[in-house]
Amino acid sequence: MIKKATLIIVVLILIVWFIGESDWHLDRNKHNQLPIGHLKKVDANLYEDQSGQSWELQPHIKNKFHQPTEESKIIENPYPNVDDTLKFDTKNPNLKFLSELDNGGSYEAILKPNGKYLTSGIKQGTYNYGHPIGFWGTFKHVFLDVMPHFINGKYTEATNIDS
Repeated sequence: MIKKATLIIVVLILIVWFIGESDWHLDRNKHNQLPIGHLKKVDANLYEDQSGQSWELQPHIKNKFHQPTEESKIIENPYPNVDDTLKFDTKNPNLKFLSELDNGGSYEAILKPNGKYLTSGIKQGTYNYGHPIGFWGTFKHVFLDVMPHFINGKYTEATNIDS
């Protein structure tokens, strides 16, 4: 029994490593899109961009990997491209928005307090192959998006998004 469990763990680690080193993972942002124009509040944590695309604001607990390493200074007018007064947290200044897709994935946008999106570096928003909702979506997100990121977070620069 222990040998089988060990073998399964080793195989899963090898699969995650292979995914993390693959072009499928590193070129993921060719599928990503950012909100267009201002985000208008529709419901509690739901926003709509000027093209009609829905974007859900994620809680800070789901945004830990996209925050700066040092505490931010107070900003007078944070998030100028969001039609809502959002609470500014100096320890968690970046906001994470997800837009769920019909294919089970999601667009991801990390909004900095200056109104620009984080589109480069290890903390950038990336296309999600698994939208993290429900058990199966969360499992897919962790296995296909999060774990490979720890293997290799050097994504190819996306050409279809502007910062």
